[in-house]
Amino acid sequence: SKEGFKLMLLLRLSPLFPFALSNYLYGASSIRFLPYFFGTLFGFAPGTFAYVYAGRVGKALTIDSESALPWFVYVGVGLGIVGLLKIAGDVATGVIDSMDEDSNVWDEDMKL
Repeated sequence: SKEGFKLMLLLRLSPLFPFALSNYLYGASSIRFLPYFFGTLFGFAPGTFAYVYAGRVGKALTIDSESALPWFVYVGVGLGIVGLLKIAGDVATGVIDSMDEDSNVWDEDMKL
């Protein structure tokens, strides 16, 4: 529970678990409400931004086609967003794995 915000943020950025299953696990953990809330809020923000941008692009390319930018601008920005989400997910997964390894080392030391 001492690194609850960091853990929540990284788990929400990383697609390790299905959200329904992970929500049950967080409820059984010792993470306090505010770190859970803000970690979830900031962890879901990049994905939410990507979905909103995709909807905006779809609308601009179909309904508002006269005032839309050229299609390659939307594709370029979309690929940039996907790349940033991929990098953020990989970093989050790496940090979570290292936290898990540190936890396992600590558990092994306690058994000795």
